[in-house]
Amino acid sequence: MSKELDELEEIARAATKKALENYIVPDEYKENLVLGTQFDGDNRIFELYVPGETPGDALVIATVIVDKNTKNVSVDVANLQHRSM
Repeated sequence: MSKELDELEEIARAATKKALENYIVPDEYKENLVLGTQFDGDNRIFELYVPGETPGDALVIATVIVDKNTKNVSVDVANLQHRSM
């Protein structure tokens, strides 16, 4: 992996960890999480997911987009229960 991609992945990892503090992640998910990476122009898209029988069965729990130039990051969490306040 390139140094730039390593840096962007670390930004995504920190943002995901912070975002997931507000959600309940079942233990069975934690044991099987996979990080996928996609490239879309200047954006690097990192998906944290639980694999399924087929790629279409994967359960995406977080999608993180990091702009490689500005390092701006956005996190979208799905398929998890929000912690009660």
